[in-house]
Amino acid sequence: MPAWPSSLPFFESAEESRTGPQGAVIRSQMDIGPDQVRRRTSGTVRRRAGTIQALTGDQLAEFETFFASVLGQGALNFTAADPFDGAIRDFRFVGSYNVQRIWPYYFITAELEILP
Repeated sequence: MPAWPSSLPFFESAEESRTGPQGAVIRSQMDIGPDQVRRRTSGTVRRRAGTIQALTGDQLAEFETFFASVLGQGALNFTAADPFDGAIRDFRFVGSYNVQRIWPYYFITAELEILP
């Protein structure tokens, strides 16, 4: 499995937040009484939005090459240290990413899934 390039900073979040498990339970409404809830799976993903700040043009090119060539346009997952708690985790992009230029730097924003 590919690892996040050590020459690039990883996504950080100003809010330092992430979601809990997504889609872990099924809720069924009953005719009478409280809803019935059961566990669907133990293998659920969490999500986290983040930004890579102040990249140079060369770093942006390296990121885009990693995303396109190594991750197959974001289809494959990769390992990285989670800035939330420092643990090594498996991540995957949710969709693509956005690049904003604030002279002379580039800022990348994206949403990531934290895989089980």
